[in-house]
Order: sequence, then structure tokens, then C-alpha cells
Amino acid sequence: MVEGGGMKRVVLLSYLSVSLGLGMVVVGQEVVRVGEGSYAGGPPVGKMVDGKTKVDAVVETEGRRVYLVEDGGRAVPSNKWYQNLLLKQYGTGLWAMPHRVDATKEGIEIFHSTSYSGDGVRALTEYPLVVGGEGFGPVDSRVKGWGDWSVAFRSYESEGRWMDVTLGEGMPTVWCEFRGVVPRLWAGGHGGGGSRAERVPGWFGVDGKPVTLPVKGAALGMRHEGRCYGISAPEGTEFAIGADGRVAVTFAGEGGFLVISMLPAEKDFAVSHERAYAVPRDTRLEWEYDREAGQLRTEWVVETAPLKPGAKGVIQGFLPHQWRDNGEPLELGGPEFGTIRGVMKCGAGERFRMSHPFRGVLPGLPAVGEMGGAAERVSGLLREHFAETKKPLGTDTYWGGKDLQRYAQAALVAAEAGDGSRGAIEARLKESLSDWLSYKPGEAARYFAWYPRRKGLVGFNAAYGSEHFTDTHFHQGYFVHAAAVLSQLDAGFASAYGEMAALVAKNYANWDRGDERFPRLRTFDVWRGHSYADGNGFPEGNNQESTGEAVNSWAALILLGEALGDEKMTAAGVMGYVFESRAAEEYWFDPHGDVFPAAYEHEACGMIWSGSIVWGTWFTASPSWIYGIQWVPSGPQLSFFGRELGLVERVYGGYEREQEAFEVKETARRKEYRRQPVTTAALGGELASYHLGFRMHGDAAKVVKELETLWNEPGDKVAHNEWMASVHWQAAALKTLGRVDWRCHGTSPVSMVYGHPETGVRTMVAWNPGAAARTVKFFEGKKEIGELSVPPRSMASGRVR
Repeated sequence: MVEGGGMKRVVLLSYLSVSLGLGMVVVGQEVVRVGEGSYAGGPPVGKMVDGKTKVDAVVETEGRRVYLVEDGGRAVPSNKWYQNLLLKQYGTGLWAMPHRVDATKEGIEIFHSTSYSGDGVRALTEYPLVVGGEGFGPVDSRVKGWGDWSVAFRSYESEGRWMDVTLGEGMPTVWCEFRGVVPRLWAGGHGGGGSRAERVPGWFGVDGKPVTLPVKGAALGMRHEGRCYGISAPEGTEFAIGADGRVAVTFAGEGGFLVISMLPAEKDFAVSHERAYAVPRDTRLEWEYDREAGQLRTEWVVETAPLKPGAKGVIQGFLPHQWRDNGEPLELGGPEFGTIRGVMKCGAGERFRMSHPFRGVLPGLPAVGEMGGAAERVSGLLREHFAETKKPLGTDTYWGGKDLQRYAQAALVAAEAGDGSRGAIEARLKESLSDWLSYKPGEAARYFAWYPRRKGLVGFNAAYGSEHFTDTHFHQGYFVHAAAVLSQLDAGFASAYGEMAALVAKNYANWDRGDERFPRLRTFDVWRGHSYADGNGFPEGNNQESTGEAVNSWAALILLGEALGDEKMTAAGVMGYVFESRAAEEYWFDPHGDVFPAAYEHEACGMIWSGSIVWGTWFTASPSWIYGIQWVPSGPQLSFFGRELGLVERVYGGYEREQEAFEVKETARRKEYRRQPVTTAALGGELASYHLGFRMHGDAAKVVKELETLWNEPGDKVAHNEWMASVHWQAAALKTLGRVDWRCHGTSPVSMVYGHPETGVRTMVAWNPGAAARTVKFFEGKKEIGELSVPPRSMASGRVR
């Protein structure tokens, strides 16, 4: 794990700052040049002051206390599963899976979650095993180091008395190392939080058979309220019941450690005990994108230190998005745990290899066959809503970013259609995006600023908490996508602003271990396979709502990597896209029926937390948005929903049932509520674009027909809406192309093969954002099925031979 030098204290630092009672006041917004782009060297002060509390959100973010054992000025993670640990006195909600750990004023509470709430939405955290010490009273918990999916922290009382705790996601183990502390163990009450158990726990040995305390040895098992824990220790350790009813632990020598393992049952103790004595000091995910094979290959590396001579390897678990469809031999014969994310299958070792298919992603779709009336409809929309409109684009990073990607899509459609509006649309896109990627002293909005303490780029105006890194990947993915498309359309844009666009990409997805300007993979949880949205974290962990925008951020990375000729950026985008798209399917929609708890009554969810699922969103309880937020924005990057034949139709049928039930319930509950029909027209333009943009990956012909019907209705506000231009175009293209043929791949990450379900015709499509022609070969498995020569700065298509 990363461990830094510096002063050995909890650090509260800022940069170029002075303390003025309310916090740290940042001074200076010098221009930092990046190619022809630039950003402000510091965030704006006084711009985001709460009217009631008078707290400046920017100053609070930069000056906030960060709980670290040592601080060398390194980039501090944000948006992590352990985020609460960095920013709170006692870190809680540390869901390492299958367990949760909370730091407390007594030590730590370890919750072995084995059941769910009655409605199936929450993994229950009850009856913890508590690890503390005789007279031990930690003043806080401090992060010591972190890896790609592990973290170590110190329950700190003084320089001479502390307990170091190591956790790894998917490792059903907690490692505790002591200095100056005589450990005590006890069983917590129903809700933890310092409560005590009413019933005495049972004890067993490494063979699973009951034992009576005191015992001396290296192993002791505890069974408490149906939960089994294995406790491994140095040889000669004595476990005895003290006068206070807690288990006194006496080590035979100086120092000492305890390793707590979650056990499915008593009989599993021997397996966990064997692997308990190697503590992970670092975890690293390494990946390789094989263009020729259309495969993402990953290696999960756990670096360990022995707690006793010869110890090596850990028990490491993996979730369904990892083990399902994995193409590498992966021995997962260890224990299995039921979790809120499905079955976690475990193996043992220090290196685990996997491979998963990647079949490409495209920024848009070409003109193919007969586009029908779509070309005429799109031409009118492009003129009215993009080329000739005076409507200003958004001034915050969310709505401004969405507008930029919408304009990029419109410009791409205009280019493919040969529409005369292209020049005007492209010019406005370039003007706005160049403005965002440049900072002029004194400007009020549309620029990025650097947070020197927290190490990050934040766009202003901020929105929805982005000033403290919340939703960073959602917002900034839009900018990266727009920059990639504009790099194709405008020959000079990449050379002028590509470096600045890449910096924005690195802010949320830093893939380069050698680049210490940003935390590594800021928003992405490599083990869980999905991003986390909140920059601060919560007592219950972290969360994510919009999987569609998360996937979009990875697709944008692939597109920009190809546009700039940066293979490492592209490969990082492929890694994120492969896992995030799989996690979005598995954990938000449960297509295989083996993830959601049996008591959960819905077919999808709107949000997931570290240890729970939510039927809802941050802004509404309507199923139209619970589903719809997962389909934002529409585009080819959502084609992964069509991997399983019939899934799109099945999911949308679930939405319609849920929406109908919602309308009935709300009508009965609220007198003022006006019941809405469950139709596309009732959704309104923007939301309808997401619904239709999802449905076109299942049955594009039906979507085209519905758009035509809406278009011809007097006073239509849906098909004529500004959000619909690219949907009209892409649905018409997919009507001819058919669905993605998931058996096939091209040797470019920005290529795909489509097959029409009725005609059987297969079509190759490839995008080339570069200045030179490219040849892309296509394969079905290892069999070559054709190739495309793609002219510079264009998209091409051709039939499979």
C-alpha cells in the first residue's frame, strides 16, 4: 500500500493559505498553461458560500481535516469505499465484503453480515465481534496506506499505544497488529455501537469442535448469534475470560497480532487459519487490452508480509461480474459467502488472472441503407435546436457537460448525414469547449480550477456536490466525450486542447501510477467493478446512482485515447468499460436472478450503497427515473444491455409494470396528483430520449415506428425535442444494422460488428478520429471475417464477407 513520509501526525494542511476562524482561505488563481488550454491554479473563494451557515464549500473541502498517519503531500483518495475513514474521527461503514468494520472509541467492531433486512434492501450489521484493549481508548482512526482495493488504518491512542488494522475488499479477513496494547475481545450487542451482547458466545477450535476457555495456542473460534469468526494469533497465545466477561488475550512474546476471519461455518476455520498469517501490504490491479483478440486481461496482485515465517497468500473473493464469463483458469474452490452483490467465490493465493471480452464502442453510428424519414427529421432538429438557436449552453459542469456531449453528438450526426448545419454546430461546440478548457482570470464560470491540497481539477460552476468531488466522473466524462468527437471533426483541436482534455480525464480516471498529481482511479472501485459517486463518503459507506453516466465516462476515455493516440488511456478506458458495464447489469438489474436478495420485490434498483440497494433516486421516487437514470445518456455505449438476447425488452417490461403500480399508488395517496399514462409521450423530451435510447438496443424498428408516430401528432413535444436528434439517427441506423454481434470483434477498440436478426446481414463499423487512414480487421473468434479501410477523420461501414 502507498505510505508517505512527512510529519507523523494527523495533518491539516492547505496551500498558500491563512487561517481565519471558519477554515482555510485559499488565495491565488494563477493561470496554469496546458497546450493552448489552461486552468486556474487554485479554486475560487467566496463563490460557494452557504447563505445560512456562511460556510464556503470550496474552502471547507480544501481545508478539511484528513485523518492520516503520515502526510507527504500526496494525492488523497476520494470517492472510495473507505472515504469516511479519511474524513471522520472514527471511520465507519468500511464494507470490505462480506463484512463491515467500524472504528470506534474502543477499537473496532467487525460485523459478519449473514442476512438481509425484511425487504431485502440492506445487508444487516448485527452482533459484532469487538477488538479493543485493556484500558485502550483510541482518540481517532487514521489511514496508514492504501492499495487498489485495500486500506490500512491505525486506531490511535498515542505514539506508544495503537492498533493497526488492514482490510481488503473481498478478503474475508481483518488483520490487527498491536503496539503497547493488551488485546481484549468481546461480543457486541444487536446494533453494535458500543453495546454488549446479552448472550455468551460459544467457542471452538481450529477443527471446528467446541472448546472451553481458557485455552492456549494459535487459534480460537467464536460463534455468536449465528455468526462464526476464526481468530488466529501467534503460537502460545492465551485466551481467557476476564473479570469483565471479555476475552483477555496474552501473547507469549513482545508485540503481537490477531487475525479475524469470517467463516461460513465452524468447519471452515482450518482453511482460513492456514492463510491468516500473510498480511496484505499492497494490492494492485494490472491490465492489458489485447486488440487482436478483443480481450481485456487482468491480473490481481496481492503483496503480503508474513506474520510468521513462510506465510504467503490470502483468501481473496470475487463477485459475479468478475467470475461470470471469465475466460482464464481461476481456482475458486475456497469458501463462498452470500452478499448483497450475489455469491462471493473465494480462492487462495497472491496473483489471480482473468480475461473478459471487449467488443468495441463507437461515438455514434454511420448512415447505412435507407434512413427513411429520419434524415429529414434530424436535419430539421439540427437546424432548429443546434445551428440556429441562441439558447445558451449550461454554465455548470453537469448541465454544461451534458450540453457539450449533446452538441458533439449533433455535430457527428450532421457530419455523417452530410447536413449543411455541421459547420455552425461544430463552431459552437468548439467555442464552448475551448472556453471550458481555458481559464481567464476573473471569469465567473466555464473553467477548471486546481485543488492543491486534495489534488484534483474541479469545474466551475460546480453542481450537485462536484466542488468536493461528488459525481466527478459523471460531469467530466461529458467533457472528455465531447473533446474526443471534436478531435475527429476539427483537425486542429486535439493539438491545441488535447492535453488539457487528457488532464480532465486523468482527474477522474488516473491510470498512471507514475502520475502523482491525482489519486489513482479516483472514482472507480476496481474490485466492485463500479464507480462510487460521493467525494466525502457516508457513515454507511459510499454510493452510486447513474450507471449510464459512469459507463459513458469510460467510453469517453476510450474515444479520447484513440483520438490522441494514447494507448494507455485507451486501455484504461477498456478496463473501466468492461467492468462498469458488467457491474451495471449485474447489480442494478440482476439479469441472472442470483444477485438481489429473495425478499427484494423489484426487478431493478436506482442506486446501490456499499451494503445496500435502493429503490429510488436522489431526486424522485418515480420508476421512470429510477430506470431512466441508468440510461443517461443515450448512445452506442449502452449497447452492452443487448449482450443477453431479450434483456432490453424484459427490463423495459419491468419498468412499465413498476410505473403503472406507481401511478395507481400516487393517485390514491395524493389528492392533487394527476395520474399519468405509461407512455413515451408522458415522459417528456429529455427523459423519453433516454428510454428510447435504451430500447433501440433491443428493437430499433419499434423505436423508429414510435418516433414516426409521435412526430406526426399535432403539438408533439417529444419527438421534436432537442434531446431527440441523435436518437432519431441512431435508431434508424440500428433498424438497418440490427444488434451487436457479440461473437465478433475488430482490431480497433472503436469498431463493432452488427447482425440483423431478420435478414442475417452482418455489418462492420469502425471509427477513425486520426489524420491517417486505418485498416481494421474483424474476427469471429479466431476466424477473420473481413476488414475495413477507414479514411482519416471518418466512420466507415461494410458487410461481413
